[in-house]
Amino acid sequence: MFGFSLGKLLVLVVIIGGVWYGFKLMGRLNEARDGRGPGRVGGRRKKARARVDGDSQEMIECDVCGAYVAAVGATSCDRADCPY
Repeated sequence: MFGFSLGKLLVLVVIIGGVWYGFKLMGRLNEARDGRGPGRVGGRRKKARARVDGDSQEMIECDVCGAYVAAVGATSCDRADCPY
């Protein structure tokens, strides 16, 4: 009754694959409905990547104080342990 045969294992693999694909499809449909897709964060499009103008600068977080500074040409913030 509980014997493992090749036919039963193949059916089990097909069922598991179908359930997995179904959950994957449902997730994609929910993301499309909510407006969250690739390139979106929290339902809003990341505008920094979509629109780049000449006046923008890339910012990095300071390891010491956590403030964001320009990646190129950052100056010291007058802290003794400031790495810039």
